[in-house]
Parts: sequence; C-alpha cells; structure tokens
Amino acid sequence: MALPKNFPEFVLVGLACLVIGYGTGAVLTERKKMVTLENSITLKWSDGVFDDPPLGAHVYLEPHMEGKSVRLRVYHGRNQPSFYMPGPIGEIDVVRTAKEAARKWTKVEWRKDGLHVGIEGNRTLLQIPRSKINPAQSTAGQ
Repeated sequence: MALPKNFPEFVLVGLACLVIGYGTGAVLTERKKMVTLENSITLKWSDGVFDDPPLGAHVYLEPHMEGKSVRLRVYHGRNQPSFYMPGPIGEIDVVRTAKEAARKWTKVEWRKDGLHVGIEGNRTLLQIPRSKINPAQSTAGQ
C-alpha cells in the first residue's frame, strides 16, 4: 500500500489538531481546579502572631454525587503557592446543600493550639494542630 500524495499535510494537520486538543484540555482542567468565590464558604487568615508566614484557611464546596463536598485548604503565606490539605483532596464532609455546609462549616478560628473549623458552641467539628499543617510542596501546583 502506497502513502497518499499529501501525507506530509495529513501529518501536519494531525499534529495541529493534537496541539489544539491538548491546549484546550489543559485550559479546561485548570479552570475546573480553580476555586471561585461562588463555591467558597469562608476564608480566614491567621494573625501572624504564632506563625510566619501567615496561614489562610479556605473552606469551599465541590460537586459530589450526594450533594456537596466540603473541602479545606490551608495556604502558607499570601503570595506563596504552597498549601496543606487534609487527605488527598481536602474533603472534610459531604452535605446535601450549600446552606447546610454554610451552617456547619462557616466558623473558623486560629488558636494557639491550631486550626478549629466548624465551631458549634464549645464543640469543634475539626481541629488540626499547628504541627500538622505543613506545606505540601508536591500538591502546590495541583
């Protein structure tokens, strides 16, 4: 079987389509990973007294089969890309509605012993000690 007359052009068109597809996929993937304000529940920065650089706790929502996945990401410094997440995706709860997530996870406090998220009266739903909140350099770009 002989090669078609326009084989170099076929290869060039194929490579162009591959590059366009890869670029489009990369852009869509990055947009999906972005956390927008409409998905945020709360963001609270530490005062910088107990930590340098300051730490920022961001609680946000992602879609989930059973409603909404509540996730936590702790940023290390305002201009640094490193952060800490509990577990591989930062999920701390799954709730049915955004309203339920806001009621349960809006209150965030930075205390001397660490981060307290989801405070109901004297009870903290999630506490992370300061010693555990280390930047995960390997997940900074994800």
